[in-house]
Amino acid sequence: MTDLDTKYNIIDEKPPFNAPLKGQYKQGFGFYTMRERLPIILTQVIDQLSKDKEQIAENFGGETAREELKSAIGEISKLKYELQTDKDFRPIRTAIGDESVWNSFIEGLGQDNSYFSACWLYAETYMYRRLNNIFENTTTLQKLDYFQQQKHKALTNSYDAMVAVLRSIEAFNAEPKTVDEVGSFFRKLLKLNLWGNRCDLSISAGQDVKQDGDPFSLLDSLESCIVSDHTLAIWECITTEPTSGIVEIINDNSGYELFTDLCLADFIVHHKLAPKVCFNVKAIPWYISDVTPKDMQWTLDTLSAHDTQPLLAQFGARLKGHFAAGTLEMRPVDNFWTSPYEFYRMRDIAPTLYDTLSQAKLLVFKGDLNYRKLLGDFNFPYSTPFVDALRGFQPTNLCTLRTVKADLICGLPEGMADELTRKDASWMVTGEYGVIQFASK
Repeated sequence: MTDLDTKYNIIDEKPPFNAPLKGQYKQGFGFYTMRERLPIILTQVIDQLSKDKEQIAENFGGETAREELKSAIGEISKLKYELQTDKDFRPIRTAIGDESVWNSFIEGLGQDNSYFSACWLYAETYMYRRLNNIFENTTTLQKLDYFQQQKHKALTNSYDAMVAVLRSIEAFNAEPKTVDEVGSFFRKLLKLNLWGNRCDLSISAGQDVKQDGDPFSLLDSLESCIVSDHTLAIWECITTEPTSGIVEIINDNSGYELFTDLCLADFIVHHKLAPKVCFNVKAIPWYISDVTPKDMQWTLDTLSAHDTQPLLAQFGARLKGHFAAGTLEMRPVDNFWTSPYEFYRMRDIAPTLYDTLSQAKLLVFKGDLNYRKLLGDFNFPYSTPFVDALRGFQPTNLCTLRTVKADLICGLPEGMADELTRKDASWMVTGEYGVIQFASK
């Protein structure tokens, strides 16, 4: 046992079942995240800001911005030190409307209110919230997105794959199709969207990610990697519920993954599977690559202005048309999505958001963090049915498209997890496997 283990009460075991995941279990991914990934991410933010300081000063207000940036970099270094030395969570001070939610949450944690002792979900979310809080308390840098460059590259690195995807969709849409054919293609699009979630900058600790090749042609070879597949139930839901019901997508990453979200939404609207698809994005820079309103707008502008790939430009123009007509909509940002709370607490914490979501016919939760919030970072035995793991969170029919990048999962057939572990002990954190799970209201 090292000094660190003793000092921060680190336990050299796997996280136990039927308990929250925590950074203090040394053989869990939470420990690795707190010890390795998050300090690297903060260091990268510091490096990027230092490298771009002149340009940032120019864009955000000259000398004042330069001084504030210098002090922000110092604050990020302090935050990194607090994280590495398992300090207690400090209150946040902000004017963006979530101060009391966060501070009463921190107060309610009691003894388990530090990076390694708190539930991993709370600790990691708190770090990202504190990071943005540093900039909120400046006068010139409140709108600075310190993850912007990486998010932009995640889109521009993937143009070839995006063109290949659009070719397949355009070819399908060119001819009249039967309901069964539309259903079969819709299920393919769900799987394409699932694997779009592999492009996650927070899991690669901010290293460039790109999607290449023709993603549709890879789907068959990835079929066996979907360890829980409810795509048929999702199709039945979207076609048997009233066609007047809208679909809400709770977004995850920008870049190629957001592109696949837009493809799915476009297909739903085109084939009149719903009259409208709404997007729920984050209010602030979050988990490196999560979509903010600015990212959504930049994506639409970048696609529609593409001058060498007409397919991308046409798609961008069509999307802008959908937004103008109201068949696609970006919801006003809600601070609940960047709160520490699990989704089963939404009804109490954010009743208005809960009511809005409950009026949809289908909620589509994207990605690993949303999955962790659906399960509350609670280490359910892996064969626990998905609906049970939701702990009563069922505002309406909902599904989750998630590539597996954290050591929690539910809804697997008995014995499957053991079999996968025998093949590869780290199968839960590689992003190689995925789940598409559904729970009906």
